[in-house]
Amino acid sequence: MVQVKEVMTSAPVTIRPWASVREAANLMAQHRIGSLPVLEDGTLVGVIISRDLRGVHPNRVVMDVLRGPPIFISPKASLLEAQALMQEKGVERLLVVEEGRLLGILTKRALAFALGQGFDPLTGLPRADFLRSHLERLMDKGIDPTLVFVDLDDFGLLNKQLGHTAGDQALKEVASRLSAFARKHRGEAFRYAGDEFALVFPRPRARVLPHLPELLKLPLRVGEKRLGLSLGVAGGRRRKKRPGSSRATADDLIRLASLASTLAKGRPEKMALGEEVNLPNTRALEAESFPGSGR
Repeated sequence: MVQVKEVMTSAPVTIRPWASVREAANLMAQHRIGSLPVLEDGTLVGVIISRDLRGVHPNRVVMDVLRGPPIFISPKASLLEAQALMQEKGVERLLVVEEGRLLGILTKRALAFALGQGFDPLTGLPRADFLRSHLERLMDKGIDPTLVFVDLDDFGLLNKQLGHTAGDQALKEVASRLSAFARKHRGEAFRYAGDEFALVFPRPRARVLPHLPELLKLPLRVGEKRLGLSLGVAGGRRRKKRPGSSRATADDLIRLASLASTLAKGRPEKMALGEEVNLPNTRALEAESFPGSGR
């Protein structure tokens, strides 16, 4: 899970609240930056950005144009949390603070670049690392999320018959429909790997399952070929926080949901639950779900 501290600008240039606007403008120009955290006796009191200084008399003090209260984030927060906070507050910068101490600053540009590394360029969906991060964050809050793995049926055959261009078109079509479905039901969509996608819903499984037949009925096509989906469902059954490490539990949920989606391929209803995975057959299912795993 990529954290804010790995992307932020450390030891940012700062200014005192009683410094002049001229000094602030000169500092920004000198360091080619667009903002300055404002510290008074080591305490963070706010932030000013370059557009705050436009039209302001240079002899006025920073305190007169100070934005506040400052919007800050923990260095241990995930990049998705930072993105959500920026969107919620309508800001382009976050101050990174721990125990009252300013550690750095995270800009919208730096965040966008870092997030771009974690998103699938073909479908635009976040990748597996962000799936794990999202699951961990929900479980850390005491939520037992419902994870739905979505497997595209006969994708290898589609690639062979129609070519990789058609295969890419199929993946983009599925990603678009899954994203719309996730938004409709207040969830998140991810591309896990290959032809596997994942949906995460921060609510009990009993409230998610009734909507899944709608997903299976989506009119998915590439040319004249209809695309089928198989669903594997895990999690969403506990009322209390899961014991143990959130990271380990996230990996367990992912494995169960993936194995269940493989199991679902042989069923007319095209859906299976994680607890239905037959342990004696797990090795065979893993060989299908995780090719190259050596199992």
